[in-house]
Amino acid sequence: MKPETLRKILEEDILSKESKEMLSALHDRISAKEFSDLLDAEGNQYVEFVQEGGGVWGTALVGYLYGLEIFGIRFLKVAGTSAGAINTMLIAACKTKEDAKSEIIKDILFNWNFADFMDGKPYVKITIHSILNNKNFIKINSYIAIGILAFFGILAFVYPTEKIWQTKILFSIPMLLVIVGVLFLSKLYSDLKKRNSGLNPGNTFLTAMKNALDNLGIKTVADLNEKFVKTGKDLNLSYRYGNEMQYYNMALENIEEIRVNNSEHIDEIRYKIFYDSTINNEYYKKDPFYLLKSEYIIITTDINAKIKVELPTMANLYWSEEELKHASPAEFVRASMSVPFFFEPMQKVINKNDDSVKYAWKFWLNTQPEDINPAAVFIDGGSISNFPIDLFHATDIFYPRMPLFGVQLTSDSDLLSEKGKTAAQILKSPLTYSGNIISTLKGFNDKTFLTKHTFYHLFSIQTVNCGSSSWLNFFMKSKEKEELFNRGFQAALDFLSNFDWDKYKCERMMLSMKEKKILKEEDTKTVG
Repeated sequence: MKPETLRKILEEDILSKESKEMLSALHDRISAKEFSDLLDAEGNQYVEFVQEGGGVWGTALVGYLYGLEIFGIRFLKVAGTSAGAINTMLIAACKTKEDAKSEIIKDILFNWNFADFMDGKPYVKITIHSILNNKNFIKINSYIAIGILAFFGILAFVYPTEKIWQTKILFSIPMLLVIVGVLFLSKLYSDLKKRNSGLNPGNTFLTAMKNALDNLGIKTVADLNEKFVKTGKDLNLSYRYGNEMQYYNMALENIEEIRVNNSEHIDEIRYKIFYDSTINNEYYKKDPFYLLKSEYIIITTDINAKIKVELPTMANLYWSEEELKHASPAEFVRASMSVPFFFEPMQKVINKNDDSVKYAWKFWLNTQPEDINPAAVFIDGGSISNFPIDLFHATDIFYPRMPLFGVQLTSDSDLLSEKGKTAAQILKSPLTYSGNIISTLKGFNDKTFLTKHTFYHLFSIQTVNCGSSSWLNFFMKSKEKEELFNRGFQAALDFLSNFDWDKYKCERMMLSMKEKKILKEEDTKTVG
């Protein structure tokens, strides 16, 4: 980063005093680092990037993105769920891959009034606002209701009454409270039933997302795919050490170095087979950009087909080729952020007679045309995969050309709840028991992958602590957005200052060799 660029950034009003001090302290250290071996003509370095979902915490993701971009980090592959899906879509849609996008994305999110996205009945917004302003809202009101009921219930029996109408009044007061409560719950259930089990239709968000993409020149899925999805040499990138056989030669040298340094853990027969296949790989010898591709992936869940859905990769399961020429990619994001009961699930009628749809159902689900579902019902992708870092994991890699970066979101309360509990705490009541079951199942796909691949926790993933804020606080003010932005920014600086590209490449290759059983698993329990 040039000194004049640093001075300009330090003048940004959005950055807090702590952020500016941290940037000044770490600037020289980070600027001297290498983060990837894929570069563009301006010297930007390219990575794969995965963003976790987290409601209105998405502002922290933009701060993290800003922290990466000011040091010349750019994105070849991007993926995300819910809030991460919003940022993923805007990264893909903004300008060109060489340009920084965080300033534009920040302006879009800061200009959105998140409360407008709660487009259901007025009482829904009022109730949620009350709950968010007082964490004990439900508990306090429950105690008040129980106290009033108990008071008047007891009073009806112990208070001396001379006339029947006085007795009736004493009994009618608690009964009236019960009736009001039942009517409220009946109204809530009725509205959920009428609105497809969602308190908010989500139409306002969809319109806002469409408008944002329209302003960026993206009106259809076809537009975005044509703009962002490129392969091989069409990406106009360079390998750090040369675009001829340098990548191939360096890969062989480093693979052999790993063998020498870990000789006691190597299965020599498997290694020879692997090394021979590497030597004979003519594709990489001729082209250091072989199999390189830019792509964006949005995660949602189809509860009709009961599958995790990757869009646009699996879009033809639901949209025909002709429909994708007219549909806005904002629909992908709307599908991803359909928080159950808070937003209506997004529905998509499926044209079972279209050839592209029939082929997709056969390809992905081995389903015959007559058995294709009539419609999709999409809910929040986070129900299965809130942090889809497994999307870009490749077992069969030649040698790392770029790293995979991931950012997760948490809060003070999340960190507290993640501390080990006793069995008595978990089984304290049916509610605590149920809560722990749901917490375990949520994002199970991601947890399973990361448990098996601890490499990513060590080298790829940074967590942003969003403090005491709630991920459902749609009434968030600009000051709170700025705080989240700065938390994300500081987390990015911390990650970049500690990242070691050379070590990443070595450890990532060791993980691949362990997966191929070249490294003996019993000898390398901590690798992976």
